[in-house]
Amino acid sequence: MEERIKIIKGITDDWMESELYPPATDSQISEFEEKMKVIIPESYKEFLRYSNGAELFGGDALLFSVNIDDEYKMNYDFSEGNVPKELLIIGYYNSKHICFDSRDNSFIFYEYEEYDDIKDECIHFLDFYGVLDFMIDIATN
Repeated sequence: MEERIKIIKGITDDWMESELYPPATDSQISEFEEKMKVIIPESYKEFLRYSNGAELFGGDALLFSVNIDDEYKMNYDFSEGNVPKELLIIGYYNSKHICFDSRDNSFIFYEYEEYDDIKDECIHFLDFYGVLDFMIDIATN
């Protein structure tokens, strides 16, 4: 994770700058999971320990926090309820939600189609590192 954070911080073009927020503590993460009745995947917890939410690549991506009082906390659905309940929303990338699907332990970019109809078409990532690698690759190429 540390190497990915260094790469993100190193992208300094004016329109591609990123803002990383202060880290979350393990107790903040646990409290959020308990209050919101969610289980946060370990690879995203690792990111939260570096940055409790972030605005990346000039706003192309917003990663949600575990601050209970934040509007853009984890599971914020900007589509007003169109994301299936099985998906844990951790942010957005361009017009897509970044979600964790506990049914197959993968991360996906999800839009508004019926998920069961399109799940084979979604880009699946085994962990949050893969999500970051994908976004970093797009931002740097």
